[in-house]
Amino acid sequence: MFYFNFTKFLECQEALGMRTGAISNAQISASSEWDSNHAAIQGRLNFKVIPRKSGSWSARRNDLNQWLEVFLGDQLTDVTGVATQGRSDINFWVIRYKLMFSDKGGTFQYYRKNGQTSVKVR
Repeated sequence: MFYFNFTKFLECQEALGMRTGAISNAQISASSEWDSNHAAIQGRLNFKVIPRKSGSWSARRNDLNQWLEVFLGDQLTDVTGVATQGRSDINFWVIRYKLMFSDKGGTFQYYRKNGQTSVKVR
């Protein structure tokens, strides 16, 4: 089980492994991929362009139903921040997104800032 607690940002700033590979490729999935050269695993922070691989994950469709999911495992995990970036090889990026979370792979919920009723949009 995992949950998000963004109020502890100053207490812990250790990365969970999207950049280092501690989070495995099998833990990363997406709603769609443009093609195998724009796979979900390329959604890692600082993914570098390599031959026949773009510097990012790209969804097949440009609509509001696309998502990138990172499974953090069954151990309790405090997530204190989220870093995002655009493609490394061209000016292409998402400008707004809503963060969702789930425990035990159940129903996803939108992240809301403590005490707020509206969904947080980045």
